[in-house]
Amino acid sequence: MNKTVTHLKYFSKLSAVFLFNLLKMYGIGILSTLITFILRIYFLSNSLGASTGHSGAYLFLVATITAKPISSIVFYLLMLAAPYIIGVFSMKYAISSVISKIVKDKAEIILIPFIDKIIDKFKINQPVVIRTGADYTLAKIKLLNEFQSSSENKIVKRIVSYALKKIKFDELNLGGENANFYDIIKAKLIEKLHELSEPSVAFFFIYIGLQWLSLILIYFLNL
Repeated sequence: MNKTVTHLKYFSKLSAVFLFNLLKMYGIGILSTLITFILRIYFLSNSLGASTGHSGAYLFLVATITAKPISSIVFYLLMLAAPYIIGVFSMKYAISSVISKIVKDKAEIILIPFIDKIIDKFKINQPVVIRTGADYTLAKIKLLNEFQSSSENKIVKRIVSYALKKIKFDELNLGGENANFYDIIKAKLIEKLHELSEPSVAFFFIYIGLQWLSLILIYFLNL
């Protein structure tokens, strides 16, 4: 009972880690997008004249692209991409943060036993011989279903399923004469979890940097 309570408390902490990192990255992205959008409109309205700002969204869009083609096109493309980039990256970063914590804290206690249990069950119910990418795709779908339909905590199921989805056929060394798919997929799954436990913010901040660069182009270089 104490072990169950301890695990429940731990999973509550993982949920808090996920939510905090999701909101943190989402907040940074939305704040940067709103600030750069407002400043951009303000700079363009001043440079093109006050009347342009009251001419309607479509005419304002055409006027800004005509007057400042380089920075305007870059800026509007960045704004269109903002919901997707911010949403997808924030989710990936939050998941990676949770993976990082559970890999460091509970890999031997929670993750590996869960993977062993599901793969052993899959081995009994779905004996497979993997020869092609199509074979692997089918086996992967079935194994993914085993993980997702298990009675394990939903955070653990989501983490392991997320890692499994990232494993491609050409990453598996199945060419050996005595190659065992189950041993190989287990080893690769654990390896992939360690890879995913190192969240990278480089791409996200490159995107944020491009938002501010578009302001520099219009404000300082008048492009």
